[in-house]
Amino acid sequence: MFCVACLTVLAACVPAQTPPQLAYTPGPAVVVTNRVYESSAFTVHYPSGWRVVTGAADAPPSVVFVAPDEVSTIALQVGPLDNSILTEPGFSVEIRGIELANGRLITAIAQAPEPAWESFLPVFEGVIATVRQAS
Repeated sequence: MFCVACLTVLAACVPAQTPPQLAYTPGPAVVVTNRVYESSAFTVHYPSGWRVVTGAADAPPSVVFVAPDEVSTIALQVGPLDNSILTEPGFSVEIRGIELANGRLITAIAQAPEPAWESFLPVFEGVIATVRQAS
């Protein structure tokens, strides 16, 4: 009898409608496989051993690749750069626009400590050379 009463009380606590967060439709899916990142907008190869940080579901497709040193990064985003890049003293930054076959612009942003910049730049060049329109 006690269990039936508890179940009745608990049933009254369940909302009558689906909470809004459960009805939310997430953004387009991304696929991260063996050194390849694919979004609904672009595909790119990233260096072995780098961490992949995907963009927010409610924003245009974007990704940040973080080097094993945890401070050097390569970011890719759909569209032009919409705000200024804040860098710390001692860091170098390179920003490039990549136009895909469909006319879509991808902005690539490299950031690394100045002492590592010379060795980092070829890695950045290698990554942006692989950016392609998603199929």
